[in-house]
Amino acid sequence: MEELPRQEFDSPYQGTDGSSEPSYWTSVTMAGVLFGIVAFILSLVSSYAIINSEPTGTIFSPTQLLGTLACLLGAFGGMVATWHYIREFDLSIKLGRGALIGFLTGVCIAIVSVVLNQVWQFVDPDMTQKVIESTIANMEAMDMPEAQKQQMIDATAESVRDQTSIGSQLLWGVPLYGILNLFTGMIGAKIFSKQQA
Repeated sequence: MEELPRQEFDSPYQGTDGSSEPSYWTSVTMAGVLFGIVAFILSLVSSYAIINSEPTGTIFSPTQLLGTLACLLGAFGGMVATWHYIREFDLSIKLGRGALIGFLTGVCIAIVSVVLNQVWQFVDPDMTQKVIESTIANMEAMDMPEAQKQQMIDATAESVRDQTSIGSQLLWGVPLYGILNLFTGMIGAKIFSKQQA
């Protein structure tokens, strides 16, 4: 009886040069959960700061900058994930692998943030309505024509209500955090990869 040659199947973790690379999912999950929680907490603080602020009549206020800070801070999850992956396995990765790790970290950040937002809706179901009321009170204090003010109020109220649905949060969160972390993942791959001697 003849022995058939064994076929080798490619491992899903095999690198482009034939070497086997370890899984990056631990690093992606760790950074995604950590930065998802941080982004959620900062957006929560921003929402309650808007609720508790006095109407100033200005378009931008310091409390709204917290939301921007949450987004910018969430963008560094890809860099932390690539740093963790490179450090954990003492290896060098290419920019494409860093981009993949960063993008997946961004998706994880968006999912964790959306899940925590939905859980918080059970804790404080009136939070969205309070944010809308505070935003409207701020807009009513603005010095502009009444018709323009009303149009702006209606658009803002509708926008805030739309942002509370899971689909809308994922539709904006996945591309936003995914693309930002794709870039920081590439930066992390470039900065933290071991130099080949």
